[in-house]
Amino acid sequence: MRIILNYTLTPILCAAMVIMAVVTVVKQQEIDVLRHKLELAEQTSEARKQMVEEVRLLQKAASAPPVRTVTVTAYNPTNNQCDEDPLIAASMRKVRSGTIAVSRDLFNQGWVFGRKVRIEGLGIFEINDLMNKRFTKRIDIFMWDEDQARQFGKKNIKAALLQI
Repeated sequence: MRIILNYTLTPILCAAMVIMAVVTVVKQQEIDVLRHKLELAEQTSEARKQMVEEVRLLQKAASAPPVRTVTVTAYNPTNNQCDEDPLIAASMRKVRSGTIAVSRDLFNQGWVFGRKVRIEGLGIFEINDLMNKRFTKRIDIFMWDEDQARQFGKKNIKAALLQI
């Protein structure tokens, strides 16, 4: 009986242990593959969340109304109202009728040189100059005539940045 156990069952048990070891290695490899796939899925999920958030922010920015109420004044090419050369704007182009200067906060929000602005009741103007940094939410219309600029005064008017 002992001989049967030694010569029959022992090899069967050894073979079973080898098979179990192989199965364990294969299962561990499957677990590693699944962990890697899970890690990739989590990274993809995080990237999708970031993309969705970026799209939401872009849609919010795009849907923001381009019309805003600003303080509108007028200026002339005089030394006390401009930099060293009153005939050259901040855009490095010559000043001319039909152009405006905008405050730096508007400039930083996309109201940049060359863009067109519709000012309610006054018409369409081109951004050509910048105002002093102490001003905010403000537009300065260029006028050659100093008396006309003084007469214009200071007004709160709706202005829209045009997409043309």
